[in-house]
Amino acid sequence: MREIHRAGWAVGPYLLRSRLVRQGLGAAAATWGSRFVEPHREQWRENVRLATGRTPTDADMDGALRSWMRTFTESFVMPSWSAERVVSAVTTEPDGERRLREAMATRGAVVALPHLGSWDHAGAWACATGMPVATVAEQLGEAEFAAFKRFREKLGMRIYSHRDPSVLTQLSRDIADGYVVCLVADRVFDGKGVPVVWPDGGSGRPALAPVGPALLARRTGAHLVGASARYTDAGIHLVFSDPVAHRTGVEGLRAMSQDLVTFFAAEVALNPVDWHVFVPFFPDPSQVRP
Repeated sequence: MREIHRAGWAVGPYLLRSRLVRQGLGAAAATWGSRFVEPHREQWRENVRLATGRTPTDADMDGALRSWMRTFTESFVMPSWSAERVVSAVTTEPDGERRLREAMATRGAVVALPHLGSWDHAGAWACATGMPVATVAEQLGEAEFAAFKRFREKLGMRIYSHRDPSVLTQLSRDIADGYVVCLVADRVFDGKGVPVVWPDGGSGRPALAPVGPALLARRTGAHLVGASARYTDAGIHLVFSDPVAHRTGVEGLRAMSQDLVTFFAAEVALNPVDWHVFVPFFPDPSQVRP
Protein backbone atom coordinates (compact mmCIF):
# COMPACT_ATOMS: atom_id res chain seq x y z
CA MET A 1 0.00 0.00 0.00
CA ARG A 2 2.81 2.45 0.84
CA GLU A 3 4.50 1.68 -2.49
CA ILE A 4 1.23 2.49 -4.28
CA HIS A 5 1.11 5.86 -2.52
CA ARG A 6 4.65 6.71 -3.58
CA ALA A 7 3.97 5.69 -7.19
CA GLY A 8 0.67 7.57 -7.25
CA TRP A 9 2.26 10.79 -6.02
CA ALA A 10 5.03 10.45 -8.62
CA VAL A 11 2.81 9.96 -11.70
CA GLY A 12 -0.69 10.98 -10.64
CA PRO A 13 -0.45 14.72 -11.40
CA TYR A 14 0.66 13.92 -14.96
CA LEU A 15 -1.47 10.89 -15.81
CA LEU A 16 -4.66 12.28 -14.37
CA ARG A 17 -4.84 15.14 -16.86
CA SER A 18 -6.50 12.61 -19.13
CA ARG A 19 -10.07 11.73 -18.15
CA LEU A 20 -9.71 8.19 -19.51
CA VAL A 21 -6.46 7.57 -17.66
CA ARG A 22 -7.95 9.19 -14.54
CA GLN A 23 -10.81 6.74 -14.62
CA GLY A 24 -8.47 3.81 -15.16
CA LEU A 25 -6.10 4.80 -12.38
CA GLY A 26 -9.04 5.52 -10.11
CA ALA A 27 -10.41 2.03 -10.75
CA ALA A 28 -7.01 0.48 -10.07
CA ALA A 29 -6.65 2.46 -6.85
CA ALA A 30 -10.14 1.40 -5.81
CA THR A 31 -9.22 -2.25 -6.37
CA TRP A 32 -6.05 -1.99 -4.32
CA GLY A 33 -7.80 0.13 -1.73
CA SER A 34 -10.62 -2.33 -1.31
CA ARG A 35 -8.11 -5.16 -0.86
CA PHE A 36 -6.51 -3.18 1.96
CA VAL A 37 -9.71 -2.08 3.69
CA GLU A 38 -11.96 -5.09 3.04
CA PRO A 39 -10.48 -7.23 5.84
CA HIS A 40 -11.16 -4.38 8.28
CA ARG A 41 -14.81 -3.73 7.42
CA GLU A 42 -16.12 -5.51 10.51
CA GLN A 43 -13.66 -3.67 12.71
CA TRP A 44 -14.96 -0.38 11.32
CA ARG A 45 -18.53 -1.51 12.00
CA GLU A 46 -17.62 -2.36 15.59
CA ASN A 47 -15.81 0.96 16.07
CA VAL A 48 -18.87 2.90 14.91
CA ARG A 49 -21.24 0.77 16.97
CA LEU A 50 -19.22 1.47 20.11
CA ALA A 51 -18.75 5.15 19.23
CA THR A 52 -22.36 5.97 18.41
CA GLY A 53 -24.52 3.25 19.95
CA ARG A 54 -25.84 2.41 16.46
CA THR A 55 -24.82 -0.57 14.36
CA PRO A 56 -23.93 0.50 10.79
CA THR A 57 -25.76 -1.15 7.91
CA ASP A 58 -24.02 -2.84 4.99
CA ALA A 59 -24.79 0.30 2.96
CA ASP A 60 -22.99 2.36 5.61
CA MET A 61 -20.00 0.06 5.37
CA ASP A 62 -19.93 0.43 1.59
CA GLY A 63 -20.11 4.19 2.04
CA ALA A 64 -17.18 4.13 4.45
CA LEU A 65 -15.11 2.17 1.94
CA ARG A 66 -15.93 4.68 -0.82
CA SER A 67 -15.06 7.57 1.50
CA TRP A 68 -11.70 6.07 2.38
CA MET A 69 -10.92 5.37 -1.29
CA ARG A 70 -11.84 8.94 -2.17
CA THR A 71 -9.19 10.15 0.26
CA PHE A 72 -6.75 7.58 -1.11
CA THR A 73 -7.18 8.51 -4.78
CA GLU A 74 -7.49 12.28 -4.33
CA SER A 75 -4.18 12.29 -2.50
CA PHE A 76 -2.49 11.34 -5.80
CA VAL A 77 -3.50 14.55 -7.52
CA MET A 78 -4.06 17.12 -4.77
CA PRO A 79 -0.45 18.41 -4.92
CA SER A 80 -1.11 19.47 -8.54
CA TRP A 81 -4.27 21.43 -7.70
CA SER A 82 -4.13 25.20 -7.85
CA ALA A 83 -4.85 27.19 -4.70
CA GLU A 84 -8.10 28.32 -6.34
CA ARG A 85 -9.20 24.73 -6.85
CA VAL A 86 -8.33 23.75 -3.30
CA VAL A 87 -10.30 26.67 -1.86
CA SER A 88 -13.29 26.39 -4.20
CA ALA A 89 -13.91 22.81 -3.06
CA VAL A 90 -14.23 23.80 0.61
CA THR A 91 -17.21 25.19 2.50
CA THR A 92 -17.10 26.17 6.16
CA GLU A 93 -19.35 26.97 9.09
CA PRO A 94 -18.90 30.78 8.97
CA ASP A 95 -18.93 31.62 12.68
CA GLY A 96 -16.44 28.85 13.40
CA GLU A 97 -14.07 30.01 10.68
CA ARG A 98 -14.34 33.58 11.98
CA ARG A 99 -13.44 32.44 15.50
CA LEU A 100 -10.46 30.50 14.18
CA ARG A 101 -9.13 33.48 12.23
CA GLU A 102 -9.60 35.73 15.26
CA ALA A 103 -7.62 33.21 17.30
CA MET A 104 -4.85 33.22 14.73
CA ALA A 105 -4.72 37.01 14.86
CA THR A 106 -4.29 37.08 18.65
CA ARG A 107 -2.61 34.21 20.53
CA GLY A 108 -2.38 31.68 17.69
CA ALA A 109 -4.25 28.39 17.43
CA VAL A 110 -3.86 24.66 17.91
CA VAL A 111 -6.50 22.80 15.89
CA ALA A 112 -7.32 19.18 16.75
CA LEU A 113 -9.13 16.96 14.23
CA PRO A 114 -10.56 13.44 14.14
CA HIS A 115 -9.93 10.99 11.29
CA LEU A 116 -12.94 12.40 9.41
CA GLY A 117 -12.98 13.14 5.68
CA SER A 118 -9.80 14.61 4.20
CA TRP A 119 -7.72 16.36 6.84
CA ASP A 120 -5.06 16.88 4.12
CA HIS A 121 -7.56 18.91 2.07
CA ALA A 122 -8.41 20.88 5.21
CA GLY A 123 -4.73 21.64 5.75
CA ALA A 124 -4.23 22.64 2.12
CA TRP A 125 -7.24 25.00 2.41
CA ALA A 126 -5.79 26.62 5.53
CA CYS A 127 -2.43 27.15 3.82
CA ALA A 128 -4.11 28.63 0.73
CA THR A 129 -6.21 31.06 2.77
CA GLY A 130 -3.51 32.68 4.87
CA MET A 131 -3.14 30.15 7.71
CA PRO A 132 0.12 28.22 7.16
CA VAL A 133 -0.02 24.79 8.79
CA ALA A 134 2.51 22.91 10.88
CA THR A 135 1.66 19.35 11.82
CA VAL A 136 2.97 15.98 12.95
CA ALA A 137 2.83 12.75 10.92
CA GLU A 138 3.23 9.20 12.13
CA GLN A 139 6.60 7.83 11.03
CA LEU A 140 6.30 4.14 10.19
CA GLY A 141 9.51 3.95 8.17
CA GLU A 142 12.07 6.28 6.62
CA ALA A 143 10.95 5.88 2.98
CA GLU A 144 7.25 6.01 3.78
CA PHE A 145 7.61 9.06 6.00
CA ALA A 146 9.70 10.86 3.37
CA ALA A 147 6.98 10.25 0.76
CA PHE A 148 4.17 11.48 3.00
CA LYS A 149 6.28 14.45 4.07
CA ARG A 150 6.90 15.50 0.44
CA PHE A 151 3.19 15.10 -0.33
CA ARG A 152 2.09 17.38 2.49
CA GLU A 153 4.86 19.89 1.89
CA LYS A 154 3.58 20.27 -1.67
CA LEU A 155 0.24 21.23 -0.12
CA GLY A 156 2.01 23.97 1.82
CA MET A 157 2.42 22.31 5.23
CA ARG A 158 5.40 22.02 7.55
CA ILE A 159 5.76 18.40 8.70
CA TYR A 160 7.46 16.81 11.72
CA SER A 161 7.85 13.16 12.70
CA HIS A 162 6.04 11.93 15.78
CA ARG A 163 9.37 10.37 16.77
CA ASP A 164 11.11 13.76 16.89
CA PRO A 165 11.93 14.40 20.59
CA SER A 166 11.96 18.17 20.02
CA VAL A 167 8.62 18.32 18.22
CA LEU A 168 6.78 20.25 20.96
CA THR A 169 9.54 22.86 21.03
CA GLN A 170 9.46 23.23 17.25
CA LEU A 171 5.68 23.48 17.15
CA SER A 172 5.79 26.11 19.88
CA ARG A 173 8.15 28.15 17.70
CA ASP A 174 5.85 27.67 14.73
CA ILE A 175 2.92 29.11 16.67
CA ALA A 176 5.04 32.13 17.57
CA ASP A 177 5.91 32.48 13.87
CA GLY A 178 2.26 32.60 12.81
CA TYR A 179 1.56 28.96 11.95
CA VAL A 180 -1.60 27.17 12.95
CA VAL A 181 -0.72 23.77 14.39
CA CYS A 182 -3.14 21.06 13.19
CA LEU A 183 -3.06 17.65 14.87
CA VAL A 184 -5.18 14.58 14.10
CA ALA A 185 -6.07 13.67 17.65
CA ASP A 186 -9.00 11.30 18.09
CA ARG A 187 -6.89 8.24 18.86
CA VAL A 188 -3.54 7.28 20.35
CA PHE A 189 -0.97 5.15 18.54
CA ASP A 190 1.16 3.92 21.43
CA GLY A 191 -1.43 3.10 24.07
CA LYS A 192 -0.53 6.25 25.99
CA GLY A 193 -2.92 9.11 26.55
CA VAL A 194 -5.18 10.74 29.07
CA PRO A 195 -8.33 8.87 30.12
CA VAL A 196 -11.54 10.40 28.77
CA VAL A 197 -15.14 9.36 28.22
CA TRP A 198 -16.32 9.07 24.62
CA PRO A 199 -20.03 10.06 24.42
CA ASP A 200 -21.66 7.09 22.72
CA GLY A 201 -25.36 7.87 22.92
CA GLY A 202 -25.53 6.16 26.31
CA SER A 203 -23.53 6.43 29.51
CA GLY A 204 -20.26 6.99 27.66
CA ARG A 205 -17.33 4.72 26.88
CA PRO A 206 -13.83 4.81 28.41
CA ALA A 207 -11.22 5.96 25.88
CA LEU A 208 -7.76 7.44 25.65
CA ALA A 209 -6.99 10.80 24.03
CA PRO A 210 -3.66 12.27 22.93
CA VAL A 211 -2.55 14.96 25.34
CA GLY A 212 -0.49 16.82 22.72
CA PRO A 213 -3.05 19.43 21.56
CA ALA A 214 -4.01 20.49 25.09
CA LEU A 215 -0.40 20.48 26.29
CA LEU A 216 0.84 22.56 23.34
CA ALA A 217 -2.02 25.06 23.59
CA ARG A 218 -1.48 25.54 27.30
CA ARG A 219 2.30 25.78 26.98
CA THR A 220 2.10 28.48 24.30
CA GLY A 221 -1.09 30.24 25.40
CA ALA A 222 -2.63 29.51 22.00
CA HIS A 223 -6.34 28.96 21.51
CA LEU A 224 -7.37 25.28 21.33
CA VAL A 225 -10.05 24.50 18.74
CA GLY A 226 -11.61 21.28 17.47
CA ALA A 227 -12.33 20.89 13.75
CA SER A 228 -13.77 18.26 11.46
CA ALA A 229 -13.82 17.75 7.69
CA ARG A 230 -16.83 15.97 6.18
CA TYR A 231 -17.11 15.10 2.49
CA THR A 232 -19.56 16.83 0.17
CA ASP A 233 -20.22 16.13 -3.50
CA ALA A 234 -17.86 18.94 -4.48
CA GLY A 235 -15.21 18.66 -1.76
CA ILE A 236 -15.28 19.00 2.03
CA HIS A 237 -17.21 20.96 4.65
CA LEU A 238 -15.32 22.22 7.72
CA VAL A 239 -16.87 22.68 11.15
CA PHE A 240 -15.07 24.24 14.13
CA SER A 241 -15.75 23.97 17.85
CA ASP A 242 -15.88 26.83 20.31
CA PRO A 243 -12.42 27.53 21.77
CA VAL A 244 -11.57 25.10 24.56
CA ALA A 245 -10.95 26.81 27.88
CA HIS A 246 -7.46 26.36 29.34
CA ARG A 247 -7.28 24.65 32.74
CA THR A 248 -4.33 24.08 35.04
CA GLY A 249 -2.66 20.91 36.27
CA VAL A 250 -2.91 17.32 35.08
CA GLU A 251 -6.67 17.33 35.55
CA GLY A 252 -6.80 20.46 33.43
CA LEU A 253 -5.14 18.67 30.52
CA ARG A 254 -7.62 15.85 30.92
CA ALA A 255 -10.57 18.25 30.95
CA MET A 256 -9.33 20.07 27.85
CA SER A 257 -8.86 16.76 26.03
CA GLN A 258 -12.35 15.69 27.13
CA ASP A 259 -13.82 18.80 25.50
CA LEU A 260 -12.15 17.85 22.23
CA VAL A 261 -13.36 14.24 22.44
CA THR A 262 -16.92 15.43 23.10
CA PHE A 263 -16.75 17.50 19.92
CA PHE A 264 -15.21 14.61 17.94
CA ALA A 265 -17.90 12.19 19.10
CA ALA A 266 -20.68 14.52 17.99
CA GLU A 267 -19.09 14.92 14.55
CA VAL A 268 -18.58 11.16 14.12
CA ALA A 269 -22.19 10.51 15.12
CA LEU A 270 -23.40 12.97 12.46
CA ASN A 271 -21.48 11.32 9.62
CA PRO A 272 -19.81 8.03 10.60
CA VAL A 273 -19.18 6.89 7.00
CA ASP A 274 -16.41 9.50 6.73
CA TRP A 275 -14.68 8.28 9.91
CA HIS A 276 -11.61 6.48 8.56
CA VAL A 277 -10.81 4.24 11.51
CA PHE A 278 -10.44 0.63 10.37
CA VAL A 279 -8.23 -0.58 13.23
CA PRO A 280 -9.27 -1.19 16.85
CA PHE A 281 -10.15 2.18 18.34
CA PHE A 282 -11.36 1.74 21.91
CA PRO A 283 -9.05 0.26 24.54
CA ASP A 284 -10.10 -2.47 26.91
CA PRO A 285 -12.10 -0.57 29.57
CA SER A 286 -10.18 -2.41 32.30
CA GLN A 287 -6.95 -0.83 30.99
CA VAL A 288 -8.21 2.76 31.20
CA ARG A 289 -7.51 4.13 34.66
CA PRO A 290 -10.04 6.76 35.76
